[in-house]
Amino acid sequence: MAQLRPQRLNGKVAIITGAGRGIGYAIGTRFAEEGAHVVVAEIDRDTVYTAAEDFSARGTEALAYPIDVGDIDAVQKMIADVVQGFGQLDILVNNAGLSERVPMLEMTPDQWDTLQRVNQRAVFFCMQAAVRQMIAQVPDAVIEAGRADRSYGKIINLSSVAGRRGRADAMHYSVSKAAVITMTQGTAMAMAPYGINVNAICPSVVPTTMWERLDRAMGASLGLPPGEFYRQRVEKIPLKRAGTAEQIAAMATFLASEDGDYITGQTYNVDGGSELN
Repeated sequence: MAQLRPQRLNGKVAIITGAGRGIGYAIGTRFAEEGAHVVVAEIDRDTVYTAAEDFSARGTEALAYPIDVGDIDAVQKMIADVVQGFGQLDILVNNAGLSERVPMLEMTPDQWDTLQRVNQRAVFFCMQAAVRQMIAQVPDAVIEAGRADRSYGKIINLSSVAGRRGRADAMHYSVSKAAVITMTQGTAMAMAPYGINVNAICPSVVPTTMWERLDRAMGASLGLPPGEFYRQRVEKIPLKRAGTAEQIAAMATFLASEDGDYITGQTYNVDGGSELN
């Protein structure tokens, strides 16, 4: 039986990129439990349909939408299809992303471009397509006044604590996540007259398949046994424990709900105290 939630997102339509697993899946689960209709925008066909079925089992409507979010034409079509099917778009969560560790002197142009295409370029153009639809849903009187008394849309971008400062062994990743923070701020300012809130979340260590890959890669390069790099990284966190995907989902739900209506342009560290800014 699904856990009873306060239904803060009842009737809202949310697109979540990369919702087939990990943090995106946890956000989709929480949104569905809170009454939202969830669109699973996911490139992995092995998880996109399963995730949508899981979300639907929580009493709401979910749509599996296989997509490469780096394909801008496909993103624009997705927005149109979602609005045709659900009649509206209320929430976008930009969660899809790539992670890779490459020393600066070994970085290739293809490695740089491939990661930026998903982590940075796709985030911007997903936001652009989403806010165009959200603006179309704003009453004319609000647009004419240049101010809104409530929110007419929510965008939540997943950045990372890696975006707070440079990483010598993952410069392209930290650059992409820093870009998410500045794009969040810029879009929030541009969308404020329409009552569209734009915020970001910076997770730290969260045990997902991405972190499993990172542990293997870094452990191999440092001569550490499996799990040791992860353990050492967690030990550096002030709270001495990793976060959970559900804790990131809780912050995303807060920002997506009416509780977050007066918050925009902000980036929240959900990281156990790893970054104090």
